[in-house]
Amino acid sequence: MSTLEVSDIVAGHGQLQAVHGVSLTARPGEMIFVAGANGAGKTTLLRSIAGDHMATSGKVVLSGVDISELPAHHRARSGLSLVPEGRRLFPHMTVRENLMLGMSTSREGPWTVEAIYEAFPNLAKLDNSPAGKLSGGEQQAVAIGRALMGDPVAVMLDEVSLGLSPAAVELAYDALKQVRDMGLAIVVVEQDLSRTLNTADDIIVMCEGNVTLHAKPSETSLEQMASASFGHEEGH
Repeated sequence: MSTLEVSDIVAGHGQLQAVHGVSLTARPGEMIFVAGANGAGKTTLLRSIAGDHMATSGKVVLSGVDISELPAHHRARSGLSLVPEGRRLFPHMTVRENLMLGMSTSREGPWTVEAIYEAFPNLAKLDNSPAGKLSGGEQQAVAIGRALMGDPVAVMLDEVSLGLSPAAVELAYDALKQVRDMGLAIVVVEQDLSRTLNTADDIIVMCEGNVTLHAKPSETSLEQMASASFGHEEGH
């Protein structure tokens, strides 16, 4: 059974249609990557799935339950978490305080502050540090940890590696692999095509709101993905 099933999402901004009938499926323990150039509609897609941006049409099903009509906070309480682009932490609050905000969904599960510190060992020594004083990689770890504190069944992450050092990116993805191995479904928006090809279980490439390539990593190449990113290739 799929954890997250998204069907024919259409979304826009005023008269601009940013997402044209996009579908994806994420099963337990799968990491789905959505790639594409700037302006492809990736962020709007994730925000529409999360309920932060209401889709014009389409369906979002989480653990077999249709949550398409629910507002964002009810989708979160149903088990769907979003790590937004830019992390969106509260800079004057401590690491622990930012993590504790993730518990507002009131869901029960294995994630505690201590469990987050096991997944991200570098955060333990920063427990009482203001989030605004952390490096980009440390802030991303806090943002991911905050999402996990809601004990979700599916996590979506927008631009995981944006603005991070190569070492910080490796740490973030090492932690995400641990999360995937725990059985969560993960959807990642990523511009790094090499990272996408080497990490994903399933790949979707978008261009101007459309899916131009949908394939397993073994079925595609960097050249095909780059071509699809600019709309030069279409299909599954």
